[in-house]
Amino acid sequence: MKKKPTITYRIDNNFYDKLQTFTQKMLSEGYKLFENELANIDSFYEKTFDDKPDRSDHNFRQTAKPFYLIEAMYYQIFDNVNREVFNKAQRTVIILPDCLSYMGKKCKRKRTRLGKICTRCVPKCQINRIMETADKYKVKGYFSKRALVEQLTKIREAEKSTLSVIGISCILTLASGMRSAKEAGLPSRGVFLNFTGCEHWADKPFVTETVIDRIKSILEEKYGIPDSSA
Repeated sequence: MKKKPTITYRIDNNFYDKLQTFTQKMLSEGYKLFENELANIDSFYEKTFDDKPDRSDHNFRQTAKPFYLIEAMYYQIFDNVNREVFNKAQRTVIILPDCLSYMGKKCKRKRTRLGKICTRCVPKCQINRIMETADKYKVKGYFSKRALVEQLTKIREAEKSTLSVIGISCILTLASGMRSAKEAGLPSRGVFLNFTGCEHWADKPFVTETVIDRIKSILEEKYGIPDSSA
């Protein structure tokens, strides 16, 4: 007897009506719940219509509010699904964004084969503070490259044990980075930037911030409280 193929899903006649209802309800509730966090997106979106025609990041900047909410949800789903396998991996690496560097273009980061690393040049720089936390768990950190999948693949191949990754990025790019980690065969978790300050969003770029305690809690959940005497 011929074996029937396994069907992952089946679209019913009223699927699109249900999907539309679900989407509208999700967006409506999301806008209310995150009213403060998403307050400035509509005005920024309108401003992007005045971008110069040759601006290379125009399409990225011109992202409507619903996509911020969807990307935030995508991140949260990834984070939830990856949590168990992330915690089981022996090693962890942190991928760092340029916009957290206090020194900006004057940052004294050092080039390595797997990516640039923090040299701890400014004590109050958030990158430095993140790496101080990472040191307690013997976790390495590298500045993100544009070819992220390639970078993560090289890092994975350089490690002699199973590896997981923590990404730090803005709402519109964190889930994308987690998809890149998946493509590279790595379970990932992430932490958002508190706000955007890079050249895509600001005429004069400024330093961004993140919640370092959230990075600490992810590492502590995985490795436990570090031995302060070590």
